[in-house]
Amino acid sequence: MATARIEEAIASIPEKKESLRRALEALRTHLSSSSPSPFSVPEWKDLDAHISSVEASIRLRFQALLAKEAAQPSSSPSDSKEKPSNEWQPHANPEPEAVPRPQLTSLCVNMDGKDLVSFIARNRKDLGAIRSELNPALRSAPDPAKLVLDAMDGFFSSPPPPPKGDKKGDKDADALATRRTCINLLERIPVIGPEIGPSVRDQAKKLATEWKGKVTDGGRENGLEAMGLLQLLVSYGLASEFKVDELLDLLILVSRRKQAVDLCKSLGLTENVPELIERLNNKGRQLDAVKFVYAFNLVEKYPPVPLLKAYIKEIKKAAQDVRNKGNNSSESENVATSKELGALRSVIKAVEEYKLESQYPREFLEKQVAKLEKRKEEKKRNVAAAAAASNFKIQKQQHPNKRPRPTATTSNGITGQSLPPGITKQPQFGLADPSPHMGLAGAYGFASSGSLYNNASISGFRSPPRSYLYSSESLAGTSGFYDRPVNYTGYPGSRLPPPYNSSLYP
Repeated sequence: MATARIEEAIASIPEKKESLRRALEALRTHLSSSSPSPFSVPEWKDLDAHISSVEASIRLRFQALLAKEAAQPSSSPSDSKEKPSNEWQPHANPEPEAVPRPQLTSLCVNMDGKDLVSFIARNRKDLGAIRSELNPALRSAPDPAKLVLDAMDGFFSSPPPPPKGDKKGDKDADALATRRTCINLLERIPVIGPEIGPSVRDQAKKLATEWKGKVTDGGRENGLEAMGLLQLLVSYGLASEFKVDELLDLLILVSRRKQAVDLCKSLGLTENVPELIERLNNKGRQLDAVKFVYAFNLVEKYPPVPLLKAYIKEIKKAAQDVRNKGNNSSESENVATSKELGALRSVIKAVEEYKLESQYPREFLEKQVAKLEKRKEEKKRNVAAAAAASNFKIQKQQHPNKRPRPTATTSNGITGQSLPPGITKQPQFGLADPSPHMGLAGAYGFASSGSLYNNASISGFRSPPRSYLYSSESLAGTSGFYDRPVNYTGYPGSRLPPPYNSSLYP
C-alpha cells in the first residue's frame, strides 16, 4: 500500500537526519585541516531547523491524505472486519464542516487566540456545533498556525476567579474546559495543514520547553497536560527537539487515552514501541500495553493474554494495599473492590474487542465480577445495619428509657398538696395505698402515726423507718380497707384532710 511506504519513509527521517549530522561534522573536520577552506559549512542548528520544518510539513500533509482516504467508503468489507479495531486510523470519521457563526469567524480573522479559547470554553454546551464550524473558521485566519499558538497562552494560566456564589468545582471545570479547548485547537493544525513559518516554529519550540518543565514538575502525572505537550510537538513538528526517552515518558502518561496510538505514530516512535510496551508492563499498565501490541502488530512478540492476566494481578495487589492502608475499614474496602471491578470489566471488554475468548474465557472473569459485586453488596448491608445500631445506641444514651421517680408534687395531680412518705399511687385500684405500718395503728396495735411524726409539718418531715410486717396484698384480703368507698375522709389516725377528691376517682 502506498500510504504504508510513505509512513515508513517518514518514520526513517530522524535516523537519516542523524546520519546527515555525522556527515556534516566529518566534513567540517576535514575542511578545518585545510587552510584556507574552499567553502563555508552551514551550522547544523540552522540546517536542523530547516529539515524539521520540512518534516513537519510532510507529516501534516500525510495526515490530511489519510483523513481523505478514511472518508472514502471501503471497497472490501472483509478487510475492515479483519483489521484490528485499534489499528491507527487518524480522523477515520472526519467531522462534518459547517458554515461558522460570525463571532467565531471574526475571532479568527482578527487573530484573537485568547478570546477564541474563551468563546469556545464558554459555549461548551454547544460544542458539537462549534466543532463542525472550527476548521472553516481557522482557515479564514491570516496565519492559522500562529493563531492557534497564541491561543495556547491560556493552557497553564489560572482561570479568572469564579463569580460570587459559584463553587470551587465550577472553577475547576472552567480550567478543564480551557485545556481541552486548547488541545482541540492543536489537533486542527494537522487537519487543515497550514504553512508553519520559521518564526512561528521557534515560538512553538519555546512554548514546548516551558510546558515540559510544568508537566514534569513535582513528579505529578497529569495526562491532560502531557497530552497538550505531545500534541504541540506533533502539530508544529518539534518531536526532534526532545529525546526519545522523554517522549516515551510522556506517552506513558497518556497511554490510557484513545489518541495515544496516533500520537506515537505522529511522533515517529514506531521503532520504539517495543520499549514503550516494556515500560508500560513494568509500570502495571499492561492493559494499555495490549492496545499498542495490536496497533503495531506485535502480537507474536507480546502475547496479549499473559499481559491481561498480569494486569489483573497488579490491580488485586494494589487493591489489597488500599485495604491495608485503610485498616480494612468499610471505606477502604469499598474503594478496593471498586478498583478490582473496574479492572475486571476493562479486561472483559478487551477480550471481546480483540476476540480472545478462546484463550481467556469470559466466564471466569464474569464469575469474579459477580463474586465481588455480591461481596460489595453484603458489605454495604452490614455497614447500613451497623450504622442503624449505632444510631439507636446514641439515641438510647441521649434519651434513656427510665421510669420517672415519683415525687410529692407529681403523685397526686393537685397543686400545692403533698403525700406523706410511703404512700404511692396504685392505678389498678384507683386510690392511694398507705404503707401497712402507717395509718392503721388502731387496727393492728402499733404506735399511732402521731407518735411517729411528732409535731413535724406535712411538707417538711422525713420518712420514718419502715417495717414491712405485712404486705399490701395481705392487708387487702384481711381487712375491709380496700373495699371502702373512694370518698373516704382521710388517713386513719393522722387527722389530715383527704388528699384526693372523689371526682378524680369514679
